[in-house]
Amino acid sequence: MSTLFIINSLEAQKKWNYEFEIGGSYNSGNVNNTNLKNSGNATRNDSLLTFTANYKLLYSKEDSVETNKGLNGEIKFDFFQYDRFSPFFSTEYITNKYKGYDFKLSSLIGSKMRIYQKKDTSDYSISLALTYDYVNYTTEEDKLKMEYYRLSLRPKIKQKLGNVVTLVHYTFYQPLLKDWNDYIIQSTTKIENKISQKMYLDISFEYEYRSELPNDNYKKKDMTTEISLRIKI
Repeated sequence: MSTLFIINSLEAQKKWNYEFEIGGSYNSGNVNNTNLKNSGNATRNDSLLTFTANYKLLYSKEDSVETNKGLNGEIKFDFFQYDRFSPFFSTEYITNKYKGYDFKLSSLIGSKMRIYQKKDTSDYSISLALTYDYVNYTTEEDKLKMEYYRLSLRPKIKQKLGNVVTLVHYTFYQPLLKDWNDYIIQSTTKIENKISQKMYLDISFEYEYRSELPNDNYKKKDMTTEISLRIKI
């Protein structure tokens, strides 16, 4: 598919697109319970630059006691996103004391390479980036502030399975530059079910593994299963 065709298609679309999600999730690992989930994003597309801003909020309470409270916020810039090679920059803020983060600030800079694309049905890519993490760990004993430089390798698959079902999968592998025994794996598999032109029912499974932790109070593995209703505005 030529870049010119994509540019012309984009010009016929809305440049700004918005999505809103609400649902629930079941967590196991550092948090073992059911949570309410709310998330949303705003995206602006054109032939040169794609801008995305999104957030995700998790919260749960049992017997009037808070058992989980997490917030993720991210902004991302993709340049020439519809070309085979696409440089990008993103920054993400995370806070969740139940996973050991007072806060975590991550910035990535790198490039995506599209491996295979078929209009409206398939999009396979791989990206390589350098990431900088500034982490304030919350522990029972004290607070540790640490800075890390990591590599970030991410394959991604988006495949339409039928008229209304789409499979999305991506995995981040992030080893520490100075010690590859210290690494993070984050994987998401999602099934998107189209209900109407603007409404989707999404089912996803998320897996996170951290090889190194601030202390023994936290677990290395976290798993989340989510069901949510997504609305395009």
